[in-house]
Amino acid sequence: MTSTSQIQVRALLARQQLLNQRQHKRLARRIHDDISQRMTLLALQLSLAATADKPPANWETQCKEWAGMVMELGQTVRAITNELQPRILDEFGLAAALRWFAQSSAGDICCTFIAPKEEITLAPFAANELFSMCREIVMDLLVPAVARVEIELEQTNGMVHLYLRANDNGLARELLTEKALDDIALHDRLLCVDGTLELNESADGGCVLTLSAPAGRSMACSPH
Repeated sequence: MTSTSQIQVRALLARQQLLNQRQHKRLARRIHDDISQRMTLLALQLSLAATADKPPANWETQCKEWAGMVMELGQTVRAITNELQPRILDEFGLAAALRWFAQSSAGDICCTFIAPKEEITLAPFAANELFSMCREIVMDLLVPAVARVEIELEQTNGMVHLYLRANDNGLARELLTEKALDDIALHDRLLCVDGTLELNESADGGCVLTLSAPAGRSMACSPH
């Protein structure tokens, strides 16, 4: 490996570490806001109830509220766990994870998934990155302004392509600017998987964002 190549790889690894740190900070805030505060409130309510001389008149209702809080906490923990690393991605691959994402995001956006006609062969690190980028583009950039998104995955000529199509009278094109994509470090993350990005206008006035990566290869920034 030449000196220039080593410098490029080190720069990519440093950029990847910075991205990981940003994600960790964001998840830490979610854990604090969505879990820690609720657990503190629940613990306080239970503590007050335990010191009461007798159960209140609405004891049954109160117990149901506490049970509901516990269920909400469990759902939040599962959501954060899936954000870190969806279990379905490890067990069944990128296509299954994208199908799950399209179905599970129904409350935020109308998302459809077009499955590949052939099996996808992609390094685990690259599959994880493509899935994460797809989810961030949809949930962080398009929701709630864009109502419909179509996700398609295909493998052809040794490349895996992930297409994101959105219309809504050209609104998606206004949201998917170079600055917006750079804010989530899309170009740098694609470099880490030897990938490329294309942003084109579709025939219906919307836009098509294409994320591509080589099939079945080890990536420059993949962990050893």
